[in-house]
Amino acid sequence: MTNDQIQRLVESLPGLILVVEADEEFTIAGASADYLSATHTDQSIVGRALFEVFPDNPAATGSKSSHELRASFARVVSTRASDSLPTLRYDVRLPSTAGGAFEARFWNTVNAPVLSDDGEVQYILHRIEEATAKNNTNAVAILDSITEGFFTLDSHWRFDFVNRQAHRILEREHGSLQGRTLWDEYPGLEGTEFERSYHRTMHERVTTRFTAFYQAHQKWYEVSTYPAPEGVSVYFRDVTEQKTLQADRERLVAESERQRRIYETALNSTPDFVYVFGLDHRALYANEALLKVWGVEDVRGKRWMDLGYEQWHADLHDAEIDEVIRTRAPIRGEIPFAGTNGTRVYDYIFAPVLGSDGEVVAIAGTTRDITDRQAAEQVLKLQTESLAQADRAKDEFLATLSHELRNPLAPLRNSLALLRMIDDGNAKTVSVREMMERQVNHLVRLVDDLLEVSRISRGTLSLDVQPVELSAVVQTAVENCESQFLAAGHTLEIKFPKEPVWLEGDAVRLTQILANLLNNAATYSEKGGHVELSVELQGEQAAIRVLDAGLGIDREALPRMFEMFTRGNRDKTRTQGGLGIGLALSRRLAEMHGGSLSGYSKGLGQGSEFVVRLPLSSSIPASPAHPHATAEERDLHGLTTLVVDDNIDAGDSLAQLMSMLGADVRVVRNGTEALKVFASFQPRVVLLDIGMPGMNGYEVAQAIRKRFNSTQCTLIAVTGWGQDSDRQRAREAGFDHHLVKPAAIEELQALLDSLPT
Repeated sequence: MTNDQIQRLVESLPGLILVVEADEEFTIAGASADYLSATHTDQSIVGRALFEVFPDNPAATGSKSSHELRASFARVVSTRASDSLPTLRYDVRLPSTAGGAFEARFWNTVNAPVLSDDGEVQYILHRIEEATAKNNTNAVAILDSITEGFFTLDSHWRFDFVNRQAHRILEREHGSLQGRTLWDEYPGLEGTEFERSYHRTMHERVTTRFTAFYQAHQKWYEVSTYPAPEGVSVYFRDVTEQKTLQADRERLVAESERQRRIYETALNSTPDFVYVFGLDHRALYANEALLKVWGVEDVRGKRWMDLGYEQWHADLHDAEIDEVIRTRAPIRGEIPFAGTNGTRVYDYIFAPVLGSDGEVVAIAGTTRDITDRQAAEQVLKLQTESLAQADRAKDEFLATLSHELRNPLAPLRNSLALLRMIDDGNAKTVSVREMMERQVNHLVRLVDDLLEVSRISRGTLSLDVQPVELSAVVQTAVENCESQFLAAGHTLEIKFPKEPVWLEGDAVRLTQILANLLNNAATYSEKGGHVELSVELQGEQAAIRVLDAGLGIDREALPRMFEMFTRGNRDKTRTQGGLGIGLALSRRLAEMHGGSLSGYSKGLGQGSEFVVRLPLSSSIPASPAHPHATAEERDLHGLTTLVVDDNIDAGDSLAQLMSMLGADVRVVRNGTEALKVFASFQPRVVLLDIGMPGMNGYEVAQAIRKRFNSTQCTLIAVTGWGQDSDRQRAREAGFDHHLVKPAAIEELQALLDSLPT
């Protein structure tokens, strides 16, 4: 606005009002008609410097009006807040017609800022009133319109004048304070900065400025007090919100500083390197560990090349930073770097720092020295490979050992079966034969356990799961252990529920679990011992307990009883006890069925208890059948059979067994001879070994199926290789069945008896 516009705006306003520019000269921009009249001037003062128009009276010694007014204007400009001057003497020059004399006036002054669009003080609104303002209607109107609270107190501390804003701030009805005593209305002022400042102004006649908290109102007030002819004039305003904001700012600053110290302490205590780069690829921060490697004290403003990086290395990281900025996604890499620690290998990651608008504002990174870790990983890798190789060699050894042990066991078991068939009942030979059968069966179990260990270690052990009647499993397990119980004179007590108990599992594996537990009880019981096998239903599980009164288990050894190859410390003088495989194998099989196996003992000499818990089956077959027959109940009736085995004892003993069962048998030693005999003999069944020199069993089976197109012939593998992969390969070669040496005669008879006639 121009001065003319301001003058037209101000001149009609009531009261003594002057508008000056906030420049060095405090140029007059406009004045109300009342002001021009009171100061004996006219509109010609607009555009002139204030203190040129109104100079100090040279005759008034000690006058400070110009000095104090200038200081007030300066405060308004610097604080952008109103400033008041109470009861100052102003000497106003009278018109020249009066001889140019000065007239003394006593005015109260309020200077208020008028801000420009950019928030700076552009003009100062200079308002004056007679010191007896309460009697001046115009002054009252002005004081009621200001944004600050204002009141005057007389010499008896009574409220003399209170403007509208003061009533609003103090939350009092208009006029309710008039004539009342300050200390009666606000007793909470006693002993506060309010009381001290009011008394100083009243008695010492000095101006005070302070900001204090009034407890009764729970508010902060900014107060200015001025001596007045009749007492004290007070300007005040509620600054609680500003103080709260200031406190919040201070709290946030303090919290930010605390967080900064925490983060920097954490970042400086880590051996990793932490850093931040700006969008201009210049460093903003690096922790102490990185500063040492870079060999600098401050990284701010430095680029990669400034920090000792080679050109290719700097170009690489610059490209990665650009990629992070473009994609707003982290990027990771691994690279060698030659620093104060020598050449080391580092793993690093650059991540975007996003602003509130989602845009990248910086790039933060971490780098870790992985030189030692890589070396350790390489050593660990070599150790792991060595252990894996040793483990594979162990598995291969166990599998080979099992196979090699089965070959001599096959003719032994076949021969014992022959002796049982032709035995004339001689008591001398029966006891010897039964002893041999027990020991052969024990060897077979050991070999089976070795094979299972190999399968478990390779994770190839599988289950043929279907509904199984538990009593049949128990019966088979008891039959497997019968000879051992009889030889030791043990008694076995079986407690079973009246109703059938059905499980969901693999009948062969479940039998293996119970047989292992029964063998364990028989092994560690003194001759003539008592063993109890009981079955209880517990919710959706069957609990099978095997309890003996034998040697027991030391409590310290009990937790290790289910570890592979652990035999415990029950009696080191005993020679039996197996390989320490049975319990570990049984627990693993129970867990594969969704169950568990646990063991208990009160200590050495106090017996042992093992409990198998297995889930019950949700389905029960309508007509379960459990075929079981002895060898004497079957006759092969001239079944044409070809036995192929390069092991003479194994082949001949098996052929003799088949002959004793009524089969028409031919024996050959290799695959080539087997194909020749097959062409002329046309056997109904071929019992074929796998591991033969020249043509192995797989090749012979494939040749039979291809050359002779013989779908009526049943090919049965009889081999020492019994792993799942061996069975799968046998099926692919054309075999119908797979028996593991030494095959039990009962198992072979049952298989042959099931063939269609």
